[in-house]
Amino acid sequence: MKIRVKIKHLVFGVSGLILFVMMVSMLTPRIGLLIAEKQIEQGQAEGIAKVIDLIHEESSSNRKWEMIEKYVIVPRATELAHRFDVFISPGFTSTGGSADQQIRFTEDERLPLLNQYVLGAPAGEYMKYAAIDLAEHYSMNGDVEGAADILETAIQKFGDLSSGYSPEPVLYSYQHELVLELASLYDRLDQPDQAALQYERLAKVLSGDWKDIHSKALLYHSEMLLRRGSPQAAMDVLNRISEGSGGNFANSDISKRANQLKGRLKRILDGETLSTVSGTLRNREGDPIPFAGVFLRKNNDLNHSLLLSEPYQMLTDANGRYHFEGVEPGRYQLGIGLNYEQINGRTWPVESGDWVEVAPESTRRIDVTLQPLIQLTTPVNHDEIRGDMIYFEWEAIPEAAYYKLSVGIEFGSGSMMTAMDNYIEGNSLRVAVQDLYDLRIGLSYEDPYDWTTVAPESVLGYSNPEAPYFWSVDAYKEDGTKLTSSSGYRLNESTMGYLPYFLLKGRELTPEDQLVLERKYDEALAAYNDNVSSHPEDIHSLRMKLRLQQIKDQLSKDVDNRSSEETLSTLQEMIERHPAPSYLMDLTNYFYNNEDWDSYNPAFDRYSSVRSESEDHSYTDSLHATALMKQGRLEEAERWFARVIRQDKSHRFIGNYLAVHMLHSGSLESTLQLARKYPERMMSSDTDWAVLVERMLDRI
Repeated sequence: MKIRVKIKHLVFGVSGLILFVMMVSMLTPRIGLLIAEKQIEQGQAEGIAKVIDLIHEESSSNRKWEMIEKYVIVPRATELAHRFDVFISPGFTSTGGSADQQIRFTEDERLPLLNQYVLGAPAGEYMKYAAIDLAEHYSMNGDVEGAADILETAIQKFGDLSSGYSPEPVLYSYQHELVLELASLYDRLDQPDQAALQYERLAKVLSGDWKDIHSKALLYHSEMLLRRGSPQAAMDVLNRISEGSGGNFANSDISKRANQLKGRLKRILDGETLSTVSGTLRNREGDPIPFAGVFLRKNNDLNHSLLLSEPYQMLTDANGRYHFEGVEPGRYQLGIGLNYEQINGRTWPVESGDWVEVAPESTRRIDVTLQPLIQLTTPVNHDEIRGDMIYFEWEAIPEAAYYKLSVGIEFGSGSMMTAMDNYIEGNSLRVAVQDLYDLRIGLSYEDPYDWTTVAPESVLGYSNPEAPYFWSVDAYKEDGTKLTSSSGYRLNESTMGYLPYFLLKGRELTPEDQLVLERKYDEALAAYNDNVSSHPEDIHSLRMKLRLQQIKDQLSKDVDNRSSEETLSTLQEMIERHPAPSYLMDLTNYFYNNEDWDSYNPAFDRYSSVRSESEDHSYTDSLHATALMKQGRLEEAERWFARVIRQDKSHRFIGNYLAVHMLHSGSLESTLQLARKYPERMMSSDTDWAVLVERMLDRI
């Protein structure tokens, strides 16, 4: 039998086969990438290896560059205020990205791909990111020439810088940022002449639409000259900003920073000696931390995120050193910016009360040492606690005199921690689960007048058997200096340790608890109230009834109704059945807020007789001193303030203390001495009590 095949059918068949092969060749890498991404999500190392293989095997240059952009290059801002993964300061810590979402390539895997990209890919935004990342690696390893070469290679890909014209202005802006990066690199590597050439490279050719970059280059050049002891040269360079911009700044942040610098330079050139703040960033082993961000932030800048306009910000050099010259006297906090690799497995042990006081004509040295994280032992990895006690244990730190332990709760995209014990002499602690149930926690809400917006996790607190809780421990010297902490970034197997999570499974959710989780708070309150009436021994229902009443009072629009008689009655019933210190403190605060001193005084005495001496009572004791002041018991009030002010680094009640001392002693001179000894250090306040007392003395 003969089979006849028409030519056109044969052509269609061959064409279809070719098309099929082409589609398979195109789809196979994409399918491989999808599989690799799934493996990475599941924590399988072979997923990363598969991505690398697929990139190397890719024959199409365009697709190879796309894959490197997606999987290898990490976009980062070039401005210091937004450049780092993590910002740490005494006031707060913030992150610029998720450590969990990035694929963690090793240096040996990542660097060859970045190098291929910079040498072969076309100019664009990712070229900027890749070149800066690669140059930073070279310079950190001592290859200054290699770092400069890679940046110059990337710069040349964007065209002739001196032409002042680009058909795609956004590409031109990427080139400008690379030149600024090259200048900064030379500055950090102690090659100021080379840095100046790069700054001038921008400053001479840019005008018109490029006022921002023109001004920025001159500003950074001026700051470099000041750090290197040339204030007149710095002023000469800075004056060129207004000349090149016609007196107008396109970027107000640059304008503010330049004007602040000009003011400081003028004072220096007029003969005034300003101050210097410098130091070195290292890890505990003594290795320097190069190219980290350092920020000396004024007190009035601490209520917002980092801004380009803030005057004292720089990168550490190759030896981890930083240096701020021409610092004005005042109160500051030091902050540092780090990438995840620099902070992995470590912490900078600072606390909210750590301030930098810069006196006139002073030289301050503040070194920063990153410490290894404390390893936790138990409970970990979502251990289920079903008994009446919970046992905490952690790695012992040889230098530690005592530890602080805190527990935390997560809700939505946030979390909240509460101190459990502030003075633990060993590296373990046994706690009754009931104490966790009674622990006071804050509220998380969206609308301060609508209690249905309160996060239910913060209502149930530690009595939710379905919620994972976490804990941390901090180590301290005897003088109160923080040594290290268990809380920090653990990004690979060598630093991961055990996860600090546990569950309290000693009780089950009740129908009333379920109403709380559904934010049906009115129904829940009524149901808990019914339970308390029919089952007086039900401590959980009584606790939750009180909790909901207190929340309702706190979020009431009627200020006069924020301490209701109904809540007082429930609180007194709770104390009668379960007199935990937290409820006795609530009762004391109730009477304080209502200025019912006849009830307040015995309530405070009872609370102080049962509270733990290991806890920090500086706030409640300062309130007690204030209560004594309001009662006219000035001698007693002054004794309490004198003792407590030394325990509270913020000195938040210094105004009350000064008022009591002035009334009791009648001496403004001794009041001024106290104001100078205990300056207020609250981030929300700029009050200088010494200046106010000095003005009173001037009027006498």
